[in-house]
Amino acid sequence: MTRTTKAVVVIFGLAVLVSVSKGGQFIGEGDWGHAVAAYAVGGLCLVGLLRGVARVLPGDYTDDIDEDPPVPEPGLLTRVRAARQARQVARRMPCACHRYWSSAGAGHDDWCPRYQRNSA
Repeated sequence: MTRTTKAVVVIFGLAVLVSVSKGGQFIGEGDWGHAVAAYAVGGLCLVGLLRGVARVLPGDYTDDIDEDPPVPEPGLLTRVRAARQARQVARRMPCACHRYWSSAGAGHDDWCPRYQRNSA
């Protein structure tokens, strides 16, 4: 939204508020002709406000497109970084064997690679 659009929206918004407020005052005074004119000006300013806001909204909606964008093949450096990150996550993760989780970390299954480290 540009500064000009923001300024137009603010001006039209304030004009709508003022004209509707004055229309209510005119109704309270019983001056029906001025009340109709104030509400008509408020309606026109509301149309201008909605037009200013509608310019900012994107015109093409892509919610109904089912195609995924093509993903380029990662390069060698991307694969190396992904492998390094996977190793770091695996090192930080506690053991996944059943006995480790059922014994609250006290023991490991015989097939678990961490069983050899803890048994020594």
